Amino acid sequence: MNWRERTLLALTIVGFVVPNTMLVLFAVRHGFSLDGYFRPWFGSLPAAQLVLDLSIAFVAFALWAAWEGRRLGMRSWWLPVPASLLVGLCFAVPLFLLLRERAIQPEDTGGRASD
Repeated sequence: MNWRERTLLALTIVGFVVPNTMLVLFAVRHGFSLDGYFRPWFGSLPAAQLVLDLSIAFVAFALWAAWEGRRLGMRSWWLPVPASLLVGLCFAVPLFLLLRERAIQPEDTGGRASD
């Protein structure tokens, strides 16, 4: 594993741990009611702007992941798309970049061109 893969793996782990920690903290403090969790997303104009910004970024990311993944012949290109919906873009983007990094490495350096 080269330094870029290690960096992307570290960002993937942090991108998984941080939002899930926040979700657990919310559930411990407030219980986990979907209404209680999602209502504040549009409770103010700045919150709504952030939700819409992330929604547009998700669509752009999902399209790019599909196009780039297929172009490179990545078998797992689709995995970060549901990951972004289930965890967040902070997890899905470094995960896709890690998978992409592994796909574009030459075979002689230990990379897997089809993964």
